[in-house]
Amino acid sequence: MPNRPFIVFLLSALMPLAACEAASRGLVQGYDPLGDPFRNQAQSDYRVVLHDFNSTAAALLKTIGATNVEAAMLLAQVQTNAGFLAVKWDAWYHKHAVSAQYASRDDYLESLRGDLRLLHRAKKPKAGEDPMGILRDAALDLQLKSDNCRNSGDGLGKEIKVRVHTKAGGKEVGGFEVYYAPKGLLDIKSAHDRFPRQSSPTDEKILCPGRYAVWACKKGFTGGPAIQGIGGHGEKQLEVDIEVPAE
Repeated sequence: MPNRPFIVFLLSALMPLAACEAASRGLVQGYDPLGDPFRNQAQSDYRVVLHDFNSTAAALLKTIGATNVEAAMLLAQVQTNAGFLAVKWDAWYHKHAVSAQYASRDDYLESLRGDLRLLHRAKKPKAGEDPMGILRDAALDLQLKSDNCRNSGDGLGKEIKVRVHTKAGGKEVGGFEVYYAPKGLLDIKSAHDRFPRQSSPTDEKILCPGRYAVWACKKGFTGGPAIQGIGGHGEKQLEVDIEVPAE
């Protein structure tokens, strides 16, 4: 028969751990670099999203990827890049465990969720939607993020200071409001945002690497969205030109 004092000791050691686990599940989401339960949430959010890329792509490989060679290649690319980013994220996180740089609901994480949303849309496209076009958008954005990470000396290379110049025939033209949205979230109006100050140039805006729709507005004129890649080479600052009508 097991020693009774030993059993009592073992239970007394396990009870605080159980209480701690129960408490952590009830915490509000957020990242506090000084409190472990909060700090671990940042790591968990990224892990979940990047893992979902792999499982969603695997499901698509059995459907659209089974009969379409390009789709199969794009989905394999998605899995490779998601796996790479997951490894790089974990490495950065363990090295900077007390950093508050990656905050709750940061733009990079939301952009990844936008790409994941595209993959789910490719499963069941709406009427008139091209599933291959949706799949290309997701794969290209994830590829750009991965390329930027590969060329960055700072973790995922998730922040780039961007300034926009509005030009007509190569000549700078001012007075435009410049708007943008991640390409994968262009259909969601709440994802649209504006650069501070009218052009040209605009003030700087910190964006995460990815593919964006960028457009200019002025006195009733609204330009069509131009697709612009931001990052890919590990740069921390970027000057972008978009074409506008001559005055």
